[in-house]
Amino acid sequence: MARLWTLLALLGAAGSAPLECPLPDGPDSADEATCGLYSACVWEQGGCRLADRVGYQLLEPPHVIHTGYELLLGRRDSEITMFGDDVERLTVTAVEYDDNRMALTYRDTDAARYEVPVELDVPPLPTPPPSDPQYAITLTATEAGQTFGVQVTHRQRPVITSRPELIYEDQFIEATFMLGASDLYGFGENNHDSFRHDLEAGVTWPIFANGHMPGDEIENSYGVHPFFLGIEDDSGSSFGVLILNSNAMEYRLFLLDGVPALTYRTTGGILDLYLFFGDSPLEVLQQYHRTIGLPVMPPYWGLGFQLCRWGYKSVQGIRDVRQRMKAAQIPQDVQWADIDYMDGSRDFTIDPVNFKDLPDFISELHEEGIRFVPIYDPTIAADFGTYGPADRGVEQDVFAGWLNSSLVPENQCEGCKDYIVAKERTSAPGLFPNFFANRTLQWWIDEIRRFIAVAGGPDGFWIDVNEPAAINTNAEGGLQCPHTTLDYPPYPTRFVRCAFNPSGTVADHTICMASVHEADLDGAATSYYHYDVHSLYGWSESRATRAAVRATMAGRRSLIVSRSTYVGAGRWATHWTGDNTARWSDMKRSVVGILEFSMFGFPHVGADICGFGGDTSEHLCLRWMQLGAFYPFSRNHNAIENIDQDPAVWPSVAAAARDALGLRYRLLPYLYTLFWRASEMGETVTRPLAFQFASDPTLRGVDTQFLWGDAVMVAPILDEASMTSVNVTFPAGQWWDLRSGALAYDADHSGGVLYQVALDEMIPVFGRGGAAVPTQRNATTTAASRANPFSLAVFGAQATGMLFWDDGETTDTFKDGSFYHCLFHFSDNTLDIQVTHNDTQWMPDPTLSEISFYGVPSEPSSVSADGAPLPADSVVYEPATGMLTVHTQLGMEADHRVVLNY
Repeated sequence: MARLWTLLALLGAAGSAPLECPLPDGPDSADEATCGLYSACVWEQGGCRLADRVGYQLLEPPHVIHTGYELLLGRRDSEITMFGDDVERLTVTAVEYDDNRMALTYRDTDAARYEVPVELDVPPLPTPPPSDPQYAITLTATEAGQTFGVQVTHRQRPVITSRPELIYEDQFIEATFMLGASDLYGFGENNHDSFRHDLEAGVTWPIFANGHMPGDEIENSYGVHPFFLGIEDDSGSSFGVLILNSNAMEYRLFLLDGVPALTYRTTGGILDLYLFFGDSPLEVLQQYHRTIGLPVMPPYWGLGFQLCRWGYKSVQGIRDVRQRMKAAQIPQDVQWADIDYMDGSRDFTIDPVNFKDLPDFISELHEEGIRFVPIYDPTIAADFGTYGPADRGVEQDVFAGWLNSSLVPENQCEGCKDYIVAKERTSAPGLFPNFFANRTLQWWIDEIRRFIAVAGGPDGFWIDVNEPAAINTNAEGGLQCPHTTLDYPPYPTRFVRCAFNPSGTVADHTICMASVHEADLDGAATSYYHYDVHSLYGWSESRATRAAVRATMAGRRSLIVSRSTYVGAGRWATHWTGDNTARWSDMKRSVVGILEFSMFGFPHVGADICGFGGDTSEHLCLRWMQLGAFYPFSRNHNAIENIDQDPAVWPSVAAAARDALGLRYRLLPYLYTLFWRASEMGETVTRPLAFQFASDPTLRGVDTQFLWGDAVMVAPILDEASMTSVNVTFPAGQWWDLRSGALAYDADHSGGVLYQVALDEMIPVFGRGGAAVPTQRNATTTAASRANPFSLAVFGAQATGMLFWDDGETTDTFKDGSFYHCLFHFSDNTLDIQVTHNDTQWMPDPTLSEISFYGVPSEPSSVSADGAPLPADSVVYEPATGMLTVHTQLGMEADHRVVLNY
């Protein structure tokens, strides 16, 4: 372990420029008088800068622990404070978990602090030392009295270097790091307009779960994912960093004297960094995903097209829309219901007038192979005596309460005890389940079981407004939070200072931070301040709802879609990006959103197609339906009082939807295989070009296209000003246009091609040379398409691929061996199909009936399958495109060889 103690001088640029002081009203509001209020700040060159006195020094020599080190630090100047009491002594621990993962944790030496109760999948300590770590840790201090600093290198290249200006206080932590990459991605959930961070702009972004409808400001959104990734060099070598914290926080990625830097601030918890390393971004993400928990495998029907709106007047209104979709022959697999179906917007109820026949309608849908998913809000109306879930919840004590009884408002509703009460949707006051407690988990399971029986067996769970959202908090007519340091912390993050935050408080649009969640799900009983676990509320509800699925759905996977998410919630739920607006800019932003959530471990993600808020237009909805057909989670949804926007409303949109969804449904076997690889191996489903082709720096900023896996590229039209053209960026290699079968691009370098795409034409979608993609004849439901025989698309002279298949519904099929898997390999005019697990019982027609070879230079003299020549009329060659179509009847339970003979 001696290599850890090498003395290192920081990079020259890392210690040169002073940092901005974190003033509550932001750096733009700084003047000399305001700056002088803080002992850690100095007025310098017309700006308020962080004094160089700030920092920690080594108190005693470091010592080795497990597979890393631990050292004790002390404040260099105890009189320096910013926003509260300083932590005088810190213990910094570095742990090497394996060759690709390590952790760096800063804790208060003398007092226990809140730490995020999310279990990560890392080796237990002590663990054997890594055999060949890609990284190394070096210190700037090895003797007592020296200023502490740490640098982590990846294959001898510095990737993260701490600055000495470290502030660690009771409710404020700030750390700045120099970074070894200028191509940086991640952090969220924010309304980012570009996938790669703009370091020149140097924007400070807030992160804190918030139910506000995303707008155009610098703002935080529904979930919390403090993870980012950097591509270090032209080889694609990459690193990732998770800052495991759930308090209100903010970050700034910027250039400090020309060097990429990160300033991170949080209002509680600890400074807890997990670092991941790989030879490519995709390797880093695999390391990250297996650490936070591999994503849940969606049911096959969850990959079909889905339809919803807030504003259905009745069951008959939904029937009418369903009939309109059927008449237009638009594929649909799931019908959703927003709060319209509820009685008074109350969970686990059905409107007895307009939706009284909902159970019969669900049965009708099931007969057609259509699934039904209703919405559930976490807030439980305090209608005692008339509303069973509330009565049973109080009886079982399942709701979050005030920190102490002295904080209970004088106008507390009768029967609400010491629970925290706020309004979300219902006219009655609302109570908030404490999903950290086992008794709440059991109550939630019981209420879901009761509702499933009454409602006629809905198939999934849409858990919404679980930030948790509340209206008018700290405003007139709303919940008023007490003036404690929890609800009014000394440092107001960027979220508090945002213009969309009308109350100017950390509890805006949610419940007070001075509330408490008793927790016992993970063993020992404890209590959490809402101040600490606010951003975990959706995470905890997702976990509870997955437990309810296991208890009530008889071994089926079901589908849980959550609005608010946190690190690791992808193992239980999927995500949609929330209440967007029917605007071209929001359509473009949605691509960034699905790419970021692919990073965060949520491969099954999508945005509300055609926009949620505001009235869409025919042309916007047409292009959005074409894009949304390739969201991993494909759902059209809009808000009450807006016009209907299901794709059957306009003939032009209906035609576009048929084409785009038709291609989607043909590609579902490939897409499903990608989801299997994600759930078992931590791979991504949707990818930016920059991550798949990481050695090409020219692709680092492309965020208007995306890939499904490594084989299919989608190039949507996102610009109203040019809604009939799109400039497609092609990575090096061969790419075939799936619309025509023609070769679209063939070069050893990336390049752009302008496509003219009329409004009655499909957006460009391409197959990549080197890929063998399993497909299936499409139908208007996945139940029908799964009954069809299979096909295979082979792109180029050499290609590989695979197919995973199971019943599409049951949990743990791979673990239990109830699946089919085969490999495809094409080279030297020979296609080999190797079956590695031959359980074909879930294939109604286990036949490979067609193989399409793209880029065949000339017609073969014959084609043989397993040594026998195929009839001449089963082989069709198109000289204009070079596509060879071979009709076969190959049983998929066995290996096969198909040869193109010349």
